[in-house]
Amino acid sequence: MNEKYTTEVVKINEFENARFDEQGHLHMDGADYLDGFPDYEWFFATHKDNFPVLYKELSGDTEFHKDIAIVFMKHMEEKGTTISNLMDISKANGLEYQFSNWM
Repeated sequence: MNEKYTTEVVKINEFENARFDEQGHLHMDGADYLDGFPDYEWFFATHKDNFPVLYKELSGDTEFHKDIAIVFMKHMEEKGTTISNLMDISKANGLEYQFSNWM
């Protein structure tokens, strides 16, 4: 495993968690358990090559970061970035991603 990437799960916001896989790609999941409604869970994944665009769009920072994965994860954690934010940016910029949900 590349030491740069950790598979440690990071709490991004109240409903969503994120982690990198062994190759450094981002995986996020979330769940909502409202009384009287079925459980709703969702999953998102994107390639590490998308991090510079996603980070730039989220932060407005155009600086090149050699450790973009770490900077990107830290920013998401500090700002409580949601999967829907990442999906909107991905769609607007033609970035490939995976999304699935379960209810």
